[in-house]
Amino acid sequence: MEAEMTDVDVPILIVGAGPTGLTIARELARHGVRDSIRLIDRAPEASRTSRALVVQARTQELYDDMGIIESMQAAGEEVPGLHILFTNSSADVRMDLRGLLTAPDIRSHYPSSWTISQNETERVLAEHLAEFDLEIERDLAVIDMIADDTGVTVTTRRGDGTQQTIRAGYVIGCDGAHSAVRKASGIPFEGSTYEEEFIMADAKLDWELPHGDLYVFPSKIGIMAAFSMPGQDRYRIFGNVKTPETGHSGEYSEPTHEEFQAMLDNRASVPAKVVEEYWVSRYRIHRRSVPRYRDGRIFLVGDAAHVHSPAGAQGMNTGIQDAYNLAWKLALVQRGVVTGANAEVLLDSFNDERHPVGVQLLKTSDRMFQIASGQGAAQAFMREFLAPTLAKTVLTRESFRRFFAGILSQLAVHYPKSPLNLSEGTHWGEAPEPGERAREADVQIDGTAGRMYDVFRGTHHTVLLFTGHDEGSMTSIELARIATKLEADFGDLVRARVVSAERFADHPMVIGDLEREVHKTYAVEKASAFIVRPDSYLAYRSQPVSADQITAYLTSKLS
Repeated sequence: MEAEMTDVDVPILIVGAGPTGLTIARELARHGVRDSIRLIDRAPEASRTSRALVVQARTQELYDDMGIIESMQAAGEEVPGLHILFTNSSADVRMDLRGLLTAPDIRSHYPSSWTISQNETERVLAEHLAEFDLEIERDLAVIDMIADDTGVTVTTRRGDGTQQTIRAGYVIGCDGAHSAVRKASGIPFEGSTYEEEFIMADAKLDWELPHGDLYVFPSKIGIMAAFSMPGQDRYRIFGNVKTPETGHSGEYSEPTHEEFQAMLDNRASVPAKVVEEYWVSRYRIHRRSVPRYRDGRIFLVGDAAHVHSPAGAQGMNTGIQDAYNLAWKLALVQRGVVTGANAEVLLDSFNDERHPVGVQLLKTSDRMFQIASGQGAAQAFMREFLAPTLAKTVLTRESFRRFFAGILSQLAVHYPKSPLNLSEGTHWGEAPEPGERAREADVQIDGTAGRMYDVFRGTHHTVLLFTGHDEGSMTSIELARIATKLEADFGDLVRARVVSAERFADHPMVIGDLEREVHKTYAVEKASAFIVRPDSYLAYRSQPVSADQITAYLTSKLS
């Protein structure tokens, strides 16, 4: 019997309803293109397993902007610290993660990691997606795809064999490491697979260690970790196991209770008992990436574009931030705000910005993984003899802790070579550069205590006009006139605010900086302008303030 064929036109087809696909669907809807989206997934129902677990500070900032941070935190629990425990307990090191994100460039309102099971992340995202009356079309797998200059023809198949042809303007592949979108596009997935085999479980543990921290147990054998999860004495435990002498058969065998208990007996530095496993898995880890995240009208996001070791708990966070980066750009193009050559530059900037992040993450996580679980003599010697000494001499240094926290939290990610960046003026000193994440600071908004990220929250570009407090400063009234005109010229695309160090500035567009904290955080003394993108990254800075130059930049990027 010949399968039924139906032609459907949709501007944006999202393939994959994991955290990445759900994020980009919701962000596109929030940015005004709800009627242009279709979200499909090959699975007949939502996953019920925990999988990715740790949510970093930068991702929490995204959830804040999206208006879902409270729901997310209600589904998880805070991680107060990272605790590395050795066989020789005198070398144990604990890093309290909550007090490290205070330097100007990495300060965040969300100073610690959280553990939220991936199925809970997906549940919260799906519930909030429903606020836009968007549904996930399930049991719909991509089996073929042909792209041309005007769109992409996608062939899908349901479990009952029914086929459907979807004609899409753009296709976004969020369908994981085995991405059908990537395979059909012909984009290579270059890399390799680690030899080590891992076992993982969500389990109830009986031991003396307090619930809450992330625990890591380096040993000569390899690595074992136990991450606290929501629930009484519940942990995610995982570690490498010896590869069979006969090699990998390719057949999956579920890990046993005895394997998990043996792993704890051999590697945990305290007595530990596996009371019960709720979910178990055996797997191998890959390190692979694509050479480009955009190919014409096809985008690859998250695990469809890059997979790497779980070292540092970066994977899901990186995919969500890929989605967050692409959504506002594609929405501006789909709305017809940005057109022509400017549209191509804007869409290409997704690859220009996020591909280097993925490449660097692959390198960093590979190094960490090789040290933590590599089976070579050098790695085993390092874990057994050198690691305890290094832990005491390096991990206890405050400077290293802050550096490590900035990397782990993903707050230090920046886009120095973005085509959207422009800096005008000289003598910027320690001021943040275009491509860096906008800095957080306490301010007065309408006479009430607030913070800079309250101003950024939304779908607009934000123009910040600093009065300065030295030679070359400007009055709040002068800058408020510029701010008023910018908002009149660009409408809901731009919000303009004056950051004023004046004691008695009283204007609806003025943000109070009476203690000059924001001026210090942004390292400016003279009147200066910054433009913050919808994803809270800096795009532009100028000194002195020129209304014409700011207008010229915004016009070049928003038309």
